[in-house]
Amino acid sequence: MKYATLIIFTVLSLLISHVNYAQNTITPDDLTMISGEWQGSLTYMDYSTNKPFTMPANVTVEQGKNEYQVQLLISYPKEPNANSKDKIKISKDGLLINKIRVTTREVLPNKVVKITSEYEGKDNNKSALLKKVYIFGPKQFIIRKEVKFDDAEDWLMRNEYSFKR
Repeated sequence: MKYATLIIFTVLSLLISHVNYAQNTITPDDLTMISGEWQGSLTYMDYSTNKPFTMPANVTVEQGKNEYQVQLLISYPKEPNANSKDKIKISKDGLLINKIRVTTREVLPNKVVKITSEYEGKDNNKSALLKKVYIFGPKQFIIRKEVKFDDAEDWLMRNEYSFKR
């Protein structure tokens, strides 16, 4: 009886871990839906005033070196000197995004995927837990950075790129 219970427990544990693994795995298909031109804004927390600041921003998302990478060409219509390039890169096993472990991958209505990753680091020279949230959809593309300082209970939105097409 103990042996049978142990076998059942082991099999259930493996099945549950496999389901969690599959749910938190991202694929190149998640990246393909954001290819193209997007218009929107960047909002960030200005720590000098403790108020959010929003400015127009646009992005062109292009295929990177391979199917596991896209390049972001970010432009700021009112501040062209701030234009920049960035990448979103996923690991071949789908467990990492920009070298950070994926904690959740959720499929939302309207073919939207929400991917979250968390890591420990610093923000404003303070130790914190940092969260990156990526929302990919046919008409919506968001990259958000949230911060939870070691001495705080709540998450703070550090910055958010929000695009539509």
